[in-house]
Parts: sequence; C-alpha cells; structure tokens
Amino acid sequence: MRRFVPAFLLAFVFVVGAPSAASAADSASFTRVSAATSDVGATIANCTTGRVESIATNLPIRVAPFHDAPLITTAQVGYQYNCSGWYALGDRYTACGTSNANGWLEIAFSNQYGYTYMTCLKDV
Repeated sequence: MRRFVPAFLLAFVFVVGAPSAASAADSASFTRVSAATSDVGATIANCTTGRVESIATNLPIRVAPFHDAPLITTAQVGYQYNCSGWYALGDRYTACGTSNANGWLEIAFSNQYGYTYMTCLKDV
C-alpha cells in the first residue's frame, strides 16, 4: 500500500529509519504533486498527454521515489508508459543533462505504479 502526505503538511522529504527492500514503499513518506499544476520546464515530461517516453538507456523504475526502493525494471530509449499525472519529490539525482533534480514521475507499469526520473522522460 502506498502512503502519500499532502504537500502542505510536509516541508521536507524524509524516510524514517532504513526500510528493508521488501517494505521500502510501505514505510516511505514522500510528497506527491500534480504534474498538471507544476512549474516543471517544458523539456521535462509533465504527463500532459497521459503518456511518456524514455529518453535514457537503463532508466530505473522503482516502487517509490528513492534510490534504495526496490527496482521494478529498467526502461530503454523509446519505451513508452502511461502516466498518472502525479509526480513525487524524492531522492536527488543527476541524469539526462540535469543535476540535483528530485522530481520522480509516477507511471503505470504492470498493474502497479512506479517512479522514475522526470528529466529522462518526454511527453508523447
């Protein structure tokens, strides 16, 4: 079960303790924001069409927006996914030409949701 904390209640993103790989998604708290109302730049996927495409090789898709969350799979360049219209503020990363980013787009994958780097996706 995924748990979300509204943005107005959570000023900082944090994980209490060190969850095991099996329970990382259940015990993690993170901010979830509507991509439709975000001020994310046009070069990054905002899920405006409901579908996104990977622009990266070996793009990790995880059960939560954290580097230590269990890996669902990795996307390759050109792979397309449905997106939910939400993104999470999670662990910081440097990928696809952007440094110190923390936006992870929520995508639908195999009857579940996964999270991956917003900077490595484009709307299609």
